[in-house]
Amino acid sequence: MASRRAVLPMLALLCSAALAGEGPGPYSFTLSGKAFDERCLRLEAGQSIQYRFNASAPVDFNIHYHRGKDVVFPVRKAGVREASGTFKAKGADGYCLMWEHKGSGSAAVEGTLDLEAQR
Repeated sequence: MASRRAVLPMLALLCSAALAGEGPGPYSFTLSGKAFDERCLRLEAGQSIQYRFNASAPVDFNIHYHRGKDVVFPVRKAGVREASGTFKAKGADGYCLMWEHKGSGSAAVEGTLDLEAQR
């Protein structure tokens, strides 16, 4: 029988993995206070994504990728209710768009993510 100490970290990992959305298209989610969500996809070098979102409360937004133990943030916006733009990948990698609500209460987020052809 697994101990409670061993089960709790596994549950936290499963819950955080369930939050992540994948791929392009429309999305909507609600963040409780002090929570985050992300949408991840693979981009090839030269490929672009167009993103657009609105939030009912300020959120921190970023686009990031992992390089070993480091996290690289080509896009970062703090405390915004809306943002839009185009991000072009310099190299082939997995990229994540992430929204974090640091306040109390909740923040509803709605938007779209469009994948553009490689150029």
